[in-house]
Amino acid sequence: MPQHLYDLEFRLNGYRPATAEVGHDFDDRISLGELTTLAKHHTADGRHSFLVLHDDSTIYGVPGESPLVALHLTRDVARRTFTFDSERLPLLTLAQSWLVQRGCPDGAVDLPDGLGTLPADETTTALERRLLHTGNRYTLVDSHVGEGYPTLETMVLLKAVNPDQTYPYRLLLEVTDLQAGTRRLREGAFETAEAARVWLEDRSTPLPAPAPTTIRGLPAGPAAPASARGRTR
Repeated sequence: MPQHLYDLEFRLNGYRPATAEVGHDFDDRISLGELTTLAKHHTADGRHSFLVLHDDSTIYGVPGESPLVALHLTRDVARRTFTFDSERLPLLTLAQSWLVQRGCPDGAVDLPDGLGTLPADETTTALERRLLHTGNRYTLVDSHVGEGYPTLETMVLLKAVNPDQTYPYRLLLEVTDLQAGTRRLREGAFETAEAARVWLEDRSTPLPAPAPTTIRGLPAGPAAPASARGRTR
């Protein structure tokens, strides 16, 4: 990314990494990548920035690698230094959820009109909303982002943090219709990761629906998985 775009997108002009390690990590995972900004939010006090980025280099990398990167920048405005945290995620709603869990206002990193796809139905909208508002119930086990035209499929396997939860594994399937510009997201619950993978290979039965649950402030519905904690690879 050219320096002027780097300063414009990340607002780091005049700032330096808080430590040498932060600088090395930022170069390795962010500034030297082929990243395009999809959405961004900068706080009024200049201390935080939240961004959803697309890693264009994944088309040359490992097949199925997640192209989306959620980035949280934290600035010390007095010392003119910065730190960061980031996560590579397979679905836009998971990237947004990861940022919301770190203080990004709800809706602040929605994609601009005309960018990306639209939910294909109300089921997709409701599931994405639950994903957005629950950031610590599940961790990411595996994912695969498909390729192809006019449709492509993204698979995400999650595991409940709560060890007592029944059917702790959740399989998310997103099918994107590139011609229509829409996406359809569905969720299934499984006892084991192997059971989820067996279903994925077979698909002779419908996805087993999770038991209904209620999340504070949200309507009742299937328990909502969310993105894994951590940083990009």
